[in-house]
Amino acid sequence: MLLKAIGKCIDTLPIADLLSQEEVLADTVVFEVDRFHDGLDLAEFSFCLRGVTQSGGEVMAELPTEIQEQTIRLFWAVGQGFTAEAGTLSLDLFASVFEKNADPTQDTPTHVIRYQLAPVQVRPLPESDTILETHSYTDFLMQVKETANTAISVIEAMVLDFENEIVNYENAIRKLENDVSANTAAIAALTPIVTLTQSEYDALEAPQDGTLYLIKEDA
Repeated sequence: MLLKAIGKCIDTLPIADLLSQEEVLADTVVFEVDRFHDGLDLAEFSFCLRGVTQSGGEVMAELPTEIQEQTIRLFWAVGQGFTAEAGTLSLDLFASVFEKNADPTQDTPTHVIRYQLAPVQVRPLPESDTILETHSYTDFLMQVKETANTAISVIEAMVLDFENEIVNYENAIRKLENDVSANTAAIAALTPIVTLTQSEYDALEAPQDGTLYLIKEDA
C-alpha cells in the first residue's frame, strides 16, 4: 500500500480500515515523501512513526528508508503494538536530524518535521454472547491435536493387530503345508509308487498288493 505525501500532508483514507486487532506484520504501508523540504535534504533524517491508541497507549517504530532522486520512501511493517487495541489509532510521522556526534538520548535535534495524518481504525475481534467451555483458541487447537493423536493411536493399534493376524495366518498355512508334505512323504514311504505304460502293466503276471501303479501312455 503506497501513500504519497503532498507537502507535509498524507492521506490515510486508503488504510482507514486496513488494520485488524492483534495482527502481526500482516501489512506493510509505504509512505512516499519529498526528499527536499524548505531547503533541507531529508536523506540524512531519521523517520519515526508514533501511534496513539484509543485508550492513550503509545507505540513507536523507526521506519527504514529508500532514498530516491526526488523522494524518500518509508516502509512501515505494521507491528503488534499498533494493533494491540481496537478502535481509533492516531498516527504521528516525524523526521528528525541531529548535529554530527550528538547523542540522541541527551541532545535536542536540530530539525524536526511532522507530517499530518488522519487517524485510522483498528477493527476489533469478533465477539459472541454464546458461553463456551473455553474461549481460548489455543485450548481449542490443543483439543483438536489430542483428539487426532488418540485417533492415530487407535488406528496404529488396529494396524498392529491386523499385521499380527496376518502373521498367524501365514504360520498356520506353513504348518499345514508342512503337515501335507510330511503326510505325502509318509504315504509314499508306506505305499510304493510304480510308473509304467499300459502295455507294461498288462504284461505283469500279477500286480503286487500295496503298490500304487501310475499308468502313462505308450511311447
